[in-house]
Amino acid sequence: MTNNYVLTSIMKALKLDILDILKSYKFVDKKITQDDVDDILREPSDEKFILLSDEGFELFLNGFIIFKRGPSNKKGKKQKIYFSNNIILKKLKIALNLKDEDIIEIFANDGLEITKSQLTAYFRRDGHINYRKCGDSMLKRFIKGLEKQ
Repeated sequence: MTNNYVLTSIMKALKLDILDILKSYKFVDKKITQDDVDDILREPSDEKFILLSDEGFELFLNGFIIFKRGPSNKKGKKQKIYFSNNIILKKLKIALNLKDEDIIEIFANDGLEITKSQLTAYFRRDGHINYRKCGDSMLKRFIKGLEKQ
């Protein structure tokens, strides 16, 4: 599943428009134009299609958090972590100010019953004994559940 597909799905589920995407990037000082966003949202078969990198998508998610919740006063040290579906899920949780119960309900909207302990495994640090990898199908179901909510 490409970052472009996930971004498009998030836009559809949350009813975001291109201006919301541009604002999110602006919060993290990423210079991006409407034409760039249009090219990211194109079909992969289109010759103007631009593949959204992990770094570019992570910048969007960080800006989206600020867009939805406002800037943070925390000055934590930045560390490079492997970008994954777990990170996407975690950043959406933060941006949308979701509690575990909210996420469980969102998964239920798409017909998936998940327990709180199963859910918290997705938010654990990679390498933790109870860490669970969030697969593409889980992320898709979460986004579909968001859309139905």
